[in-house]
Amino acid sequence: MPKDLRTFLELAEKKLPGGVRRVRREVDPEYELCAILRKLQLRGEVPIVIFEKVKGSDMPLVVNAIADEPKLALTLEVTERELLQTFVKREANPISPKEVKDGPVKEQVFTGKDVDLYRLPMTTQCEKDSGAFLTVGVTICRDPETGAYNSGIYRQMRHERNVLGMSFEPQSHMGYCYRKMEKQGKGLPIVTYLGHHPATLLGSQSRLPLGGNEMTVMGGLMEEPLELTPCQTQDLMVPARAEIAIEGFIRPSERRWEGPFGEYTWYYGYARNSPVFEVTAITHRENPYYQDLFSVFPEHLLAGRVGREAILFEKVRASCPSVRDVSMPMSGTCRQTAYVQIDKQFDGEAKMAALAAMASDAFIKWVVVVDKDVDVHNESQVLWAISTRTQPDQDTFFVPNSVGSRLDPSGYSVWSRHERNGMNTKWAIDATMPIEAPFEEVADVPKDVLDRIDLGNYFEDLRETH
Repeated sequence: MPKDLRTFLELAEKKLPGGVRRVRREVDPEYELCAILRKLQLRGEVPIVIFEKVKGSDMPLVVNAIADEPKLALTLEVTERELLQTFVKREANPISPKEVKDGPVKEQVFTGKDVDLYRLPMTTQCEKDSGAFLTVGVTICRDPETGAYNSGIYRQMRHERNVLGMSFEPQSHMGYCYRKMEKQGKGLPIVTYLGHHPATLLGSQSRLPLGGNEMTVMGGLMEEPLELTPCQTQDLMVPARAEIAIEGFIRPSERRWEGPFGEYTWYYGYARNSPVFEVTAITHRENPYYQDLFSVFPEHLLAGRVGREAILFEKVRASCPSVRDVSMPMSGTCRQTAYVQIDKQFDGEAKMAALAAMASDAFIKWVVVVDKDVDVHNESQVLWAISTRTQPDQDTFFVPNSVGSRLDPSGYSVWSRHERNGMNTKWAIDATMPIEAPFEEVADVPKDVLDRIDLGNYFEDLRETH
């Protein structure tokens, strides 16, 4: 059976004991639902939660599908340590989509006056959010010149029963496609789907060059072709086994204010005068799941991390073949901080690696390069390396007036430090030891003694049972 959200939920219930929770009482999508998730987080829990009754809708809501490392690993059916390298390997071996005449996503079809976004259990999440937002829909469009498909995740605010606000960065591939159509006075056809196997979310965040088709990466990650079926009202293809599809077009030369909205930085993203998405059809499965994402929650960060880490690793490796591992930690929003581990061969190599890391992703703001004995997935070790292997005046450098994220609250414009439009100053720390200069050895007990120690011989509660 082809993979989809339902097969993943079945797998999660089998493989993650206690990792799937169901809420059977009715919950309000305005604040209450996300407050429940926050309460669980404060207890150290991030289970997949299925809210079976959401006020105002007959659709159950699923959230936290990839809210921690075990769920991310389960998405590719590998261990946590295998996740990055598996992603890199599968991304490099894409599988083209498979077209089918029909699919479950079109079991129910609503067009014209029957289109009603208020049927969807869209959530209002944070106190100052400007309304209900669609958070984890994957939006598909085509380049009007080349016909190349593009997929990405963009926040969408509900304005009316058939109108959404679309927020996307000018440098995004959708931004390029939209401007081409807007110059012609035409709308850009799009379709947003919700609820599919989480590998499609990871694939949509793959950092492909303009013209690359993220749906081929989705197939590579699932190790099977993504099934596509024609949309009902637009000349586009949509994943056939998605739960919900929202079709329409982005109107040319029309803007409406949307936001503020709690963003991945865990600050409010400011209000924007954003393009407008006119919905021409909503199709869905019988008894569909609505998939959501709590925006100021780990899942928002993790959804894009693996794809970003993969391109970071590849871009650094092109300049610095000695790279061993990379990490974009939660503390840096899985976007703005990068740790790079290298097997250093010569002095100056760490700076090369840092510059390559900065160039790999405009969102990266801070880079730390460490030696092969430092685990980049352990921030205590990274901070130890900074503390003991650097001198700020010699091992730190800055790149001012760089492109960054418009959501970075500390960002500035080229004209003013008080005007925010996505500029930042990038900085890097070389936390590696010099090659030639003497450096103290790391202290530890003898390795042969460490290897033969079995703690079960000393502590009864640590004794392995067979």
